[in-house]
Amino acid sequence: MSKPFSGKLAVVTGGSSGIGAACAKLLSEQGATVVIGDVKADPGSPNFLDVTDRESVVAFFTALDRAPEVLITCAGGASRKAVLDVNEVHMELTMALNFGGFWRCAQEAARRAIDEDSGLSIVHVGSSLHQGPAPELSHFAAAKAASITMVRCLAQELASQNIRVNAVIPGPVETPATKPVWDARPGMREALRKALPLGNIGDADDVVPAILFLASPSAAWATGTILAIDGGLSVSP
Repeated sequence: MSKPFSGKLAVVTGGSSGIGAACAKLLSEQGATVVIGDVKADPGSPNFLDVTDRESVVAFFTALDRAPEVLITCAGGASRKAVLDVNEVHMELTMALNFGGFWRCAQEAARRAIDEDSGLSIVHVGSSLHQGPAPELSHFAAAKAASITMVRCLAQELASQNIRVNAVIPGPVETPATKPVWDARPGMREALRKALPLGNIGDADDVVPAILFLASPSAAWATGTILAIDGGLSVSP
């Protein structure tokens, strides 16, 4: 069986559950040495990573044995708020996590890759809400939109340094984060299914192969790519 990540060091942020955990598992199966960075880890462990805090991000990447050759950024999320109820704190925290978290980790991974001339493939996990509208998630949608713009900016500026930057845009995916929200809202799953041309809600395994494809040598000529894996939501009438 082909192992396209054999010998590579891969970092997955937000890798303790959901899409991040599935990415970490498949990367390991395909030969990578995987380091998960997550705020849920023990604060004293090398896996602790608060992507909203620059010092935590610098410490995490500095502690790695060598520069990562793969970075997959999955850390994100937000609480629901009606658009007129979003205040300064909500917006700042949501931006710090969903935009800033990607930006900080991409910067620090890129700096180390350039210093060690190792090459780097970054794949950011965005959200289909980034184009809006997003009822009760306007702050999240805005942060994810900013992160996709940053993907394109990093891709253009870092290409000459042997660094590729791409993004995958999942549609509705059932994860430990989305399940309780949908459970609390009767009829929401059925409404989502009706909105999707392919007729079914996704799970992590529907999205992860596309993430790993963009991270792999098979996508060596791809940078600045924004790939929707969304059950057809982007072409829904």
